[in-house]
Amino acid sequence: MKRLLLSAMLVLIASPLAAQIVARPSAQPSYRRQARAQQSDAAAAAAKFEVVIGQALQFLGKAESYVLTVDSQWRSAGDDSAQSGRSYYRLAARGKQHRIEVRSDRAGPPQLVAVNDGQHVTTLLASQKLYSQHAVGSPQASLESNQFLTQSLAGSAIDILLQPNVAGYVHAQATDLAYHGHQELAGRACHHFSLVWAGAKVELWLAAVGDPLLVQFVRTASVPISDEACYEMIHTARFQWQLNGRLPADTFAVALPPGVRRVTDIYDALSGDDPQASIGQPLPKVELTRLDGGSLEVAVPEGKKGLVLIFWASWCAPSVEEMPAVSQFVKAGQAQGVEFYSVNVGEPPSDVRRFIAKSPLASSVVLDPKGQAISALRVTELPAAVVIGADGTVRTIACGTPQTVQADVAKELAKLVTEPPAAPKTARRPGERPAQ
Repeated sequence: MKRLLLSAMLVLIASPLAAQIVARPSAQPSYRRQARAQQSDAAAAAAKFEVVIGQALQFLGKAESYVLTVDSQWRSAGDDSAQSGRSYYRLAARGKQHRIEVRSDRAGPPQLVAVNDGQHVTTLLASQKLYSQHAVGSPQASLESNQFLTQSLAGSAIDILLQPNVAGYVHAQATDLAYHGHQELAGRACHHFSLVWAGAKVELWLAAVGDPLLVQFVRTASVPISDEACYEMIHTARFQWQLNGRLPADTFAVALPPGVRRVTDIYDALSGDDPQASIGQPLPKVELTRLDGGSLEVAVPEGKKGLVLIFWASWCAPSVEEMPAVSQFVKAGQAQGVEFYSVNVGEPPSDVRRFIAKSPLASSVVLDPKGQAISALRVTELPAAVVIGADGTVRTIACGTPQTVQADVAKELAKLVTEPPAAPKTARRPGERPAQ
């Protein structure tokens, strides 16, 4: 727009009538006056939005605890398969702790539960008997890393409330703000805004009297399906707030059902990309690099009861802070006939040598310079450990805190060391069938 205005001004100045036009400010083209008015309106809307959002966040921040219930209706439009549905969300929060429940029936049990108890973030998908758990502060515990939860919260605005810096996040995401003044909604006077958020059109209503909190929003996401038509997904969410109420003692606890399976990431597990999908399968062909530059094809050494690959990196604090405890753990496993490799991921050999010179490791140190080994085993976080049985099958892939990894590995090693040795493989002549 600025370039268009500048070009128009240059054309006017070059024309014989330029002097007359410049001498008469009141004769400015209407589109220039309209552009200035639009800029003024946009600036006023942005300022008003900042004030209203600031009041809401300040008010909410003073609450010791709160419970937010969201009734979200959705419908699709623009094609022959128009659908609609309803989802219910509940967020209970106190300090840095929170509990999220997602259900399709208001009175039914939640299909998805996500809890931050201050130490771990646990996400449970009860219908599939899957759960993930990560230490608070780890990258895997962030909302951005929890793709299944993020997608489940679309249309609820709860994902926005869980951001570490809500005001900064909103400021960075919201564009094309417009303020439409006061509008009555459900018997309450509300500030009505429209904006664009991540490519979607959004309308917001925040209470103008009483508790200055969000009352309703409508989100419309459009995807072109032809030159003349668009597919639309429209969410209409209504919000009910309860502030400073007493929360039950077990609010920030998760009751895991019998038979539930822990996975690194629920979305990956459902799509078949979770590390746990490798358990029970033969070890994929994995080649590592020795510190002297030679190659090493990973296999359980002859006569050993198993092999443990411990993946680490010097930049990953959790994977190096517990090195002394890990070394003691490794020595105990070696005494029981288990081989260990400490697999450094992605660092130059010189950096690894310097590190182990200061912090010697009890197991052989090898390198996964391009991350091919962790990719083949579908490992997505550090620290991690992979237990391989004497028969060459993957027995356990443990990820999480060092304590969690050690506990999971110790549990599997207890099984390995008590198993009878595998029958020795004997060579056969060409064409000879194996003995029955």
